[in-house]
Amino acid sequence: MGVAVFLVWKRGLDKKAVRLALILFLVQLVLNSFWSIIFFGLHNPGAACIEIIFLWLAILATIISFYKVVPKAAYLLIPYILWVTFAGFLNLSIWRLQSTTVPPVNDIACTMEAKICPDGTSVGRSGPNCEFAICPVVNSGSVVPSGWLSIATGTPAFSFSYPPKLVAIYITPVSWPPQVIVSSTPFNCQATEATSSLPDRTQDLFVNNHEYCVKARSEGAAGSTYTTYDYTAPTPAVFGAGQTITFSFVLQYPQCYNYDEPRQSACTVEHQNFDLNSLIDQMAQSLKLKP
Repeated sequence: MGVAVFLVWKRGLDKKAVRLALILFLVQLVLNSFWSIIFFGLHNPGAACIEIIFLWLAILATIISFYKVVPKAAYLLIPYILWVTFAGFLNLSIWRLQSTTVPPVNDIACTMEAKICPDGTSVGRSGPNCEFAICPVVNSGSVVPSGWLSIATGTPAFSFSYPPKLVAIYITPVSWPPQVIVSSTPFNCQATEATSSLPDRTQDLFVNNHEYCVKARSEGAAGSTYTTYDYTAPTPAVFGAGQTITFSFVLQYPQCYNYDEPRQSACTVEHQNFDLNSLIDQMAQSLKLKP
C-alpha cells in the first residue's frame, strides 16, 4: 500500500487526478480504522459487517483512481481488496453464528415439591430460580389465570386458554396464539445431547409433573433469534389413550448486546428469567373437549 501511494504521489500533487486518488486512499484508510474499532473494540459484528461494505467500495474506488494515474499502483492494491473481501465473509459468518445462538430451553432441575392452591390444584417449582409457579385464579367457572382468552379449534373440537400477550418487554411472539394439534401418534421423545450446539434441539422435560417433548429450531435475522417451538405432550384422559397434543409457535429473542445500558441488562435478565415452560403447561392444562 505504501509503495502504491508513493508511485501516485510522485506524479505530482498539482494534478487533479493525483489529489483525488490520494483523498480516496485516505478515506478508505479511515474506514479501515473504523472497522477495527467496531469489530474488535465494540464487539459488534453486525455494524462492522455493514461498515466493511463501505470500506470495500472505497478501496475499489481507490484502485480505479490509482489506475488512471499509475496502473502499476492499482495492481499493488489488488491483494488488499482480496484480503478485505475475505475479512468481509469472515465478519458475516461470525455475525450469523452469533445471531443463531439457541436460547436455552429451561435446563434447570428443580426439586419435586408441590404447593396447594386455594382452588385445590397444586403447582410445582420451575424457572431459573426454582420458584413455585403462580396459582391459577378461578374465572368464569374454569381454572385459568385472570385475563386469559379462550379459543376453540381442532377435530374433535376442543378449547384452551392462552394469554393475549406475553408478560415480557423484549421477547415477543411472532405467531400467537399457538397452533394446537391433536395427533393419534403415541408420545415418544428422542432428546438431543445436552452439549449439542445444533440450531435444532429436542428435550424431554417435566413441568409441574407433566411430561413434554420440546423441540426448538432457531434462525438468526436482523439482530434477533427467531425460535420455533413445538411442545408435545400426552393428551388428557378425556381425549382417549395413545394420543398427543402439540403447541406450536414462534418467539423472537432480540440480541441484548444491540441495546445500550440499562436496557441491555434488562434484556439479559428477561432472557434468563422468562419461564416459557410453565406458561405452556398452564395452557396445556386448560384443554377441554367441546360438547
